[in-house]
Amino acid sequence: MNSLNKYKTLITILLATVLLFNPSLSFCKKHKKQSEQEIINQEKIETEIGVVQSDTNDIDTPVLDEKVESLKENIMEADQFLNSALSACGQNNYIDASESYHKFLEKLNSLNLKPEEVEFLLTDCENILRKIKNINGLDTNKNHLNREDALEISMDYDEDILNAWIKRYSVGQSAQSIRLALERSGKYKDMIVSILREYNLPEDLQYLPIIESLFNNNVVSRAKAVGMWQIMAHRGQALGLQINYWVDERRDPVKATRAAAKYLRELFVLLNDWHLALSAYNRGEYGLIRDMKFSNASSVLEMKERNALPKETQNYVPQFIASVKIAKNPEEYGFTNLNYQEPMVFDTVIIDKVIDLKIVAKCANTTVEVIKELNPSILAWCTPHGYKNFELHLPVGTKDIFLENIAKEKDLNPSPGFIKYKVKKGDYLEKIAREFKTTPSAIKEDNPKLKKQKYLQPKQVLVIRPGRKYYSK
Repeated sequence: MNSLNKYKTLITILLATVLLFNPSLSFCKKHKKQSEQEIINQEKIETEIGVVQSDTNDIDTPVLDEKVESLKENIMEADQFLNSALSACGQNNYIDASESYHKFLEKLNSLNLKPEEVEFLLTDCENILRKIKNINGLDTNKNHLNREDALEISMDYDEDILNAWIKRYSVGQSAQSIRLALERSGKYKDMIVSILREYNLPEDLQYLPIIESLFNNNVVSRAKAVGMWQIMAHRGQALGLQINYWVDERRDPVKATRAAAKYLRELFVLLNDWHLALSAYNRGEYGLIRDMKFSNASSVLEMKERNALPKETQNYVPQFIASVKIAKNPEEYGFTNLNYQEPMVFDTVIIDKVIDLKIVAKCANTTVEVIKELNPSILAWCTPHGYKNFELHLPVGTKDIFLENIAKEKDLNPSPGFIKYKVKKGDYLEKIAREFKTTPSAIKEDNPKLKKQKYLQPKQVLVIRPGRKYYSK
C-alpha cells in the first residue's frame, strides 16, 4: 500500500474506533446523562400531579429490543472484520487485509450515523490529518515552530512551589537519584540535543528524562510506559516505533528520542504553549483538553488552582523547571564532583537477515552482553524477524571486521528454533530445562522477564530453544 492509502486506512480505522466506543465519549455521556435526567424529572412530575400518559402501554418493547440487538450485532461484526484486516496486515497479507477492510467499511456504512455524530467524527478526522502532517514534517504552518518563543520554555512559575521542588531534589534520597540522573545524562546529551535541533525544539527538553526516568533506559512504569522517555505502546506505534515479540524500539535511545521529539512538537503546535504541551506529554492531549474545558482554564496554574488536573500532572511542570535549573547549575544546588558518563558511540550496520546474537558477538570480537547493551531494543536471542534494514549497533571501530567475518559464516542462526511453552502447575525452571535438553540460564536469556521473577506463574508462556539432543530423542 502506498503512503496515501496507509494514511487513509489509519484515518478510517481511528474514526471507526471512535465510533465503536462512542458510548464512552464525553459528548455521548453528556447527552445520555441529560436524557436520563429528563426522564427522571418527567416521571417525578407525573407522579406528583397524578398524570398518566395515555400512550404508555403502546410502546412496542420487542421492536426496540430488536433494533438494539441489530446494532450490537453490526458493531460486533465490524469489529471482527477490522481485527481480521489488522491481523492480515501484521502478516504482510495485504490481499486478505484489503478484503476484510472493505467488509469492515460496508458494515460501518450500515450503522446509520446521526447528523451530530457525523459532525463529531469529522472534527476528529481533521485532528488526525493535522497530526499526520505534523509527525511527518508536512505541517503547512511551519512558522508556528519558527517563532522565537517556540524555542524557549518559560521558567516562570509559582516561586514557593518551585523552591519546594528544588529543595526536595537537593537533599536526601531524592538528591542521590538526581545525581545519578545527571551523571547518566552525559551518555545521551549530544544525541538528544542534535535531534531537538533537527526538530527545531527548545534544548531545555534534553532534561525531560530526569523526571520521566532518571535517564534509565530500562525502566518500565506501572502503566507499562517504557524507556528513557516513558512512551506507552500505542503512542510509540503511532509515532513509528516497532513494538513486538522481537523488538521494542522504545528502548532504543535514538529512535525513542526522535519519537518523543515528534510528539512534543505535535503537542506544541496543538496547544501553542510549552507548559501546556509538557502537561499534555504527561496527561495525554485529549485528557488535558478535557481538563481545560471542564475548568474553563487556559494555563496549568489556573487548572491547578481549580483542582482540574491529576496530582501527577499538577506537579509535572514545576518538577521539570526545577530539574532544568539544577541541571544547568548543579554546583549551585550542592551537586559537586559529578562523574558524567561518556557519550555513547557505536558503529552501525544494516541487517536484513535473522542473526543469532552469539554469531554477531563472535564476528565483532566482543560478547553477547556488549551487543545487548548497544542494542537494548532487541528482546530475543537474535536480530528481529521480518524487520528489513534493521540498524544493528556494534562496538565503535568493529564494523569492518564484523562485515568481513559475517560474510564467512554459513549458518547465521544455528540455534534449532524455539518452542512456546505454557507453564503448568508444579513446573520449575530446572524441570523445564531438563525436558527440553537445555539449561535454566539459556531459558532466562531468551525470556528477559524471568530475571525479575522469583517464581514461575501457571499459564505463563516461555520461549524455549531446545538443545540439539531434544531433536534426536
